Amino acid sequence: MGTWNAKQYGLFEKERTQPARDLANAIEKVSVRTVLDVGCGIGNSTAVLQERFPDATIIGADNSDEMLEAARKKHPDLTFVKLDASNDVEQAGSNFDVVFSNACLQWLPNHTDLIPRLMHLLADGGVLAVQVP
Repeated sequence: MGTWNAKQYGLFEKERTQPARDLANAIEKVSVRTVLDVGCGIGNSTAVLQERFPDATIIGADNSDEMLEAARKKHPDLTFVKLDASNDVEQAGSNFDVVFSNACLQWLPNHTDLIPRLMHLLADGGVLAVQVP
């Protein structure tokens, strides 16, 4: 897979953010304390999650240095970490109330292995919220 261009991605930020907003709004707000945003890109989905769950600790994760740089610049109040979800998603931690991923997993291989690994990051009763275009 090639590199991501944060500037190009941002040209359609409104259009790219609406599906993330729709997915986040489908999650019940019951006791959400921790959220992991897998494939956060430029941070637009992470910001949506912070709006939806203002009292939660939200972590945006991506494997692109350029996308993470743009996310940190645009959302300095949010936390972003570098990780490759297909190889080291467990490094993000565990016991998340929500593991969220919008328009990312289609780029990753081996979903039969990846989805259970994402499920293992959840606290009891946690929600895996995934949307694949």
